[in-house]
Amino acid sequence: MTAAVAAGDAATSKANALKLEANALYSSHKYHEAIEKYTLAIEADPTVPAFYTNRAQCHIHTEGYGAAKQDADSALAIDPTFIKGYFRRAVALLAMGQLKEARADFREVTRRAPGDAVARKKYVECDKLYRRIQFEQAIDSEVDRKRVADTVDLKNYPVPEDYSGPRMAMRKVARENEKGEEVEDEEEYVDQKFVDGITEWFREQKTLPIRYVYVILLQVDRMLRQLPSLVDVAVPADGVLTVCGDVHGQYYDVLNIFKLNGAPTATHHYLFNGDFVDRGSFSLEVMLLFFAYKLLHPQGFYLNRGNHESVGMNQLYGFEGEVRHKYPAQGKRLFDLFQEAFEALPVAHLIQDKIFVVHGGLYSRETAKNAGQADGDGVVRLDELRGMSRFHQPQHSGLLRESLWSDPQTQEGRAPSPRGTAIQFGPDVTREFCEANGLKMVIRSHQEMEEGYEIVHDGRCVTVFSAPNYCDQSTNKGAYIRITPDLDCSYHKFTAVPHPPVRAMAYANINRFMG
Repeated sequence: MTAAVAAGDAATSKANALKLEANALYSSHKYHEAIEKYTLAIEADPTVPAFYTNRAQCHIHTEGYGAAKQDADSALAIDPTFIKGYFRRAVALLAMGQLKEARADFREVTRRAPGDAVARKKYVECDKLYRRIQFEQAIDSEVDRKRVADTVDLKNYPVPEDYSGPRMAMRKVARENEKGEEVEDEEEYVDQKFVDGITEWFREQKTLPIRYVYVILLQVDRMLRQLPSLVDVAVPADGVLTVCGDVHGQYYDVLNIFKLNGAPTATHHYLFNGDFVDRGSFSLEVMLLFFAYKLLHPQGFYLNRGNHESVGMNQLYGFEGEVRHKYPAQGKRLFDLFQEAFEALPVAHLIQDKIFVVHGGLYSRETAKNAGQADGDGVVRLDELRGMSRFHQPQHSGLLRESLWSDPQTQEGRAPSPRGTAIQFGPDVTREFCEANGLKMVIRSHQEMEEGYEIVHDGRCVTVFSAPNYCDQSTNKGAYIRITPDLDCSYHKFTAVPHPPVRAMAYANINRFMG
């Protein structure tokens, strides 16, 4: 045996051993550690396509869809007949919303493996989803199309006589009748008793009458549409503002936050920083409770939009399926109403002119230094964000997309995101953004954190994540940040609490495409 052959055998043996270690980590849901081991296996032997597709699967679980696509591309470059390469790429493309391309890859899997019933089913489901979204987008493009909110007549939805749950309060209001005359009328509204009532009603896994759901959505939609895309807020002089990150439909952990930290009040304000829905299977309860609190405390309960407050993510990761399951008769219209309300959510909040809170992160625009402009001219300014267009679905680029999808990195500068959209931004980008806008720091969410939060970029960038035991399969803690009137920030961690036996992702379409 030659030295070269012996070295090759040793490399192959080492790569296979690393693969087995990675497989064990994957089975234990330790996806980031598995990625590291698969990477070492690839370095030891870069000629095995399965190493790349295995790593791609880990990237998919951690929402690194762009990285998963690159791994699938690498596998197919080695072996264009490798079916898992097409399959993994299809799943990644699907998650990035590139349904046409995903459909083509699923079709290729069925062509190469015509007897694979699972692959055939997944192709058919992806094709249906693609055609459905194309149809809905065609309808949305009609100039004269009414908003769904304008088509709901509450007279058609009385509260059932046998309903025994919490009831909305009533108040007198002035309205115009069909003749244009002002008349006195009554309408429901959210008061503290109703919020307390639905908190427990939802805890018992009971649903509200559809009338009350419509009332909440219509009223909160009107309220949100009056707000700018960047909202200025103050910490109450005699109180505190608590900032929370992603909660992802984990209703019982939300209730635990209020138990540990205190419920929202006139002096205890809250800001939830996006990704209220999807993955967890109590997203509807989370959203209705949050919207009810917004109606109860319009100047003390704040909601930022996250990347999961969008139709594409909701159709894949569970919220649409959950809405349709819990309200089968009105599911389609109700889901569309939620989308209109999501589009009205502000994109960022500014706490006392010093703390910028956004779900994802910062922006791809070149800085002054790189663009050769006068100092600061290239940095995104807060006034620009206040007037940002937001009443639509996020596009593949632009301020809205980057606000919802970007992530920090340790290296200086900017880089493409492994998510396949938006960017990663370094400490210099955070520093220049803060200096140009007179900020102390940026608070963002969007990423699971083992300890619930992480402070990077010389203290200027904080990630807070508030969904402990994420997706019922992680070991992470949740966290929240308490901010005092003098902008002192304290960080508090908490662990998950039990929830009813409905598993995470129970309503998610993406489950059908994992394999």
